[in-house]
Amino acid sequence: MEATVFREQIVNFLEAAVVFLLVTNALSIAATTYAIQLLNGVSNARREPGIIERKLSAILFRAS
Repeated sequence: MEATVFREQIVNFLEAAVVFLLVTNALSIAATTYAIQLLNGVSNARREPGIIERKLSAILFRAS
C-alpha cells in the first residue's frame, strides 16, 4: 500500500515538474521575443538608408 502511494506521489511530482518547466520555457520564449522586437524597433529608428535605398529614392524622386 505504501509503495503504491509513494509511486503516485513521485508520478504527480514529475508531472508537476514537467508542467513547470514547460511554463517557464514559454515565458522565456515570450520575453526573448519581446526583447528582440524592442531592439529591432530601436535599431530601425536610427538606421540610415543603404546605398541602394538612396539610389532608388533618388531615381524615384527624379521620375516623379
